[in-house]
Amino acid sequence: MNKQIVPSIVAVAIVVAGIWLLSSETRPIPDVTFSMADGSTLNSSELRGKKVLINFWSITCEACLKDIPTLNRLHDSLKDQNFMVIGVAASHDAPPAVIDGIRKLGINYPVALDVHGEVSKAFGDIRVTPTNVLVDPQGNINSAERGPLDEPRLRATLLTFGG
Repeated sequence: MNKQIVPSIVAVAIVVAGIWLLSSETRPIPDVTFSMADGSTLNSSELRGKKVLINFWSITCEACLKDIPTLNRLHDSLKDQNFMVIGVAASHDAPPAVIDGIRKLGINYPVALDVHGEVSKAFGDIRVTPTNVLVDPQGNINSAERGPLDEPRLRATLLTFGG
């Protein structure tokens, strides 16, 4: 009986992976306004023409905190190539804790406060942190991945964007 279960599980996993790959087609970035931690706002339409990594994170997420040095490095090293990182703090994170964390953690990229969860809802009701959404210069979501950032894959994908 166990010999029949394993192939069935593998088959289900292959189908699920296929559905995931097919559903990861590019789609336009939702029309949202990011409320930035510095008090400014940024509309998603202003991102057109840029390569953008939107990092949904939480101040209490260990994996998220481990990604911050990589995100800082990517933001700095690729900004001359029209690339930027935007962090989106989870709605359950108190704004004062996020603002304090930005300073203490040395975050050098813009961070949005998603106080009412509107940004995460617009991107498909993101509930898992970290989740990284990559937007191409045409304003389309190229990929969305849960879990720690895969820097080599991100850099390889950015190369396909050109310019």
